[in-house]
Amino acid sequence: MKKLAFGIAGAVALVAVIVITRTLMLGGPDAGDRTAQTPTAYDGDAIAERLSEAIRFKTISWNTQTPPDAEAFDGFAAFLTRAYPAAHGVMSRETVGGHSLIYKWAGTSAVEKPVALTAHIDVVPVETGTENLWAQPAFSGAIADGAVWGRGAMDNKGQLIAIMEAMEKLAADGFAPSRDIYLLFGHDEELGGFSGAGEIAKLLTSRGVHFEWTLDEGSGLVQGLIPGVASPVALLSIGEKGSTTLRFTASAPGGHSSAPGKDTAVSIAARAVVAVTDNPYPLELDDNIVSFLHAIAPEMPFLQRMALANLWLTGAIIKDQLADDPSTAAVLHTTTAPTIIEGGEKTNVLPQRASAFVNYRIHPRDNVDAVKERAIRLIDDERVSVEAVGGREPSPSASTSSDGYRAMEKAVARVFGEVPTTPFLTLQGTDTRHYIGLADDNYRFTPFIYQSDDLARIHGNDERVLIEDLARGAAWYETLLRETAGAP
Repeated sequence: MKKLAFGIAGAVALVAVIVITRTLMLGGPDAGDRTAQTPTAYDGDAIAERLSEAIRFKTISWNTQTPPDAEAFDGFAAFLTRAYPAAHGVMSRETVGGHSLIYKWAGTSAVEKPVALTAHIDVVPVETGTENLWAQPAFSGAIADGAVWGRGAMDNKGQLIAIMEAMEKLAADGFAPSRDIYLLFGHDEELGGFSGAGEIAKLLTSRGVHFEWTLDEGSGLVQGLIPGVASPVALLSIGEKGSTTLRFTASAPGGHSSAPGKDTAVSIAARAVVAVTDNPYPLELDDNIVSFLHAIAPEMPFLQRMALANLWLTGAIIKDQLADDPSTAAVLHTTTAPTIIEGGEKTNVLPQRASAFVNYRIHPRDNVDAVKERAIRLIDDERVSVEAVGGREPSPSASTSSDGYRAMEKAVARVFGEVPTTPFLTLQGTDTRHYIGLADDNYRFTPFIYQSDDLARIHGNDERVLIEDLARGAAWYETLLRETAGAP
């Protein structure tokens, strides 16, 4: 018994040593002041005025049946020419797909691969009846309370303007890039990007252009969104989810509601929805999530840091905690979201057909066909047909060890301070879907700091971007381009 007791005690001591050692290896919170400072090289107020004008062009993507407002899109293109004369003096520009723009700044090297910064010109409409819920009119571009307000401020004109500000300064400074720099500005990203980014990709492919990397919207620096972490955390997205919508169509005999059978088409369709929602995809802590957790661990108190440093022991607990927040849970698995159910025309008539639509956002470890086959197995009812209504596969993951990724990390450190930086996964779709295969790596990152209430503003009410974010964002793009395309 003594040997057994000593053995147990030894095992417990060994586990304790491993746990503490792994915790200490991750370090602890930095007591220094790492608050990001607005770079003095950029006049935030001047940038705000230019973004304000950009927002006033109602470059709205309504739907695939409504053509874009040519006057608004042409006006926006003319505004860019007027607002950024130095940049337009060094770059060529061409229009693709009607209103999308390709800029090219030719580099001095014939060997280095080009790089591309992408953004989109179009914005979503403001929902009818919500106009009076905005603190400032949605297309006013109002400058108030240290921010620029209006549709597109965050998604995505703020980012586009920050890119142009960086290009203007580089051009005015006499910068000569060592490689070609492209700017790819699509005009219909909110509709899938097929006429914009899709046509740009076809054109560049026909010319034999292949990028070392592309950089789009898709994530940013988050602050106050992660409990226990006060510092901004830079999320450099190396991939994005795919998506598909499945239509479940249930069939059943019709008749009068006074003599129903066991099921109607409506109850069969509803049961199909329950079958998939009651069996969600399992949550998994993959390598990217582990990297994310290890990046934020040093910012946390010792006990939380210990839990994140020892996921081999605490993984199940951490998954349960992440599952409590829909935003973090979504990163861990393919999501299942019933969005529409329809069927029946009269209250006393048994419907013979009913349909339900379920939207899936697909994690890179899954695919469209597998999602459909899994739904069929879960429903297990020959009275229900399952049809995929559109589908987009998840993107491949970009490298976290490439020169481009390291340059982005360096730019974050130089502009925002030594904040945690980690690879991440973009949950929404972006124009980058069209550039897969056109580059060695595709990244997604917006160099703005998002607070806890900012995510609801995107496509919602009171969209706005802080003036200090515009200045920092422009400085970040300049730093990135100097790092990746500067003369050796």
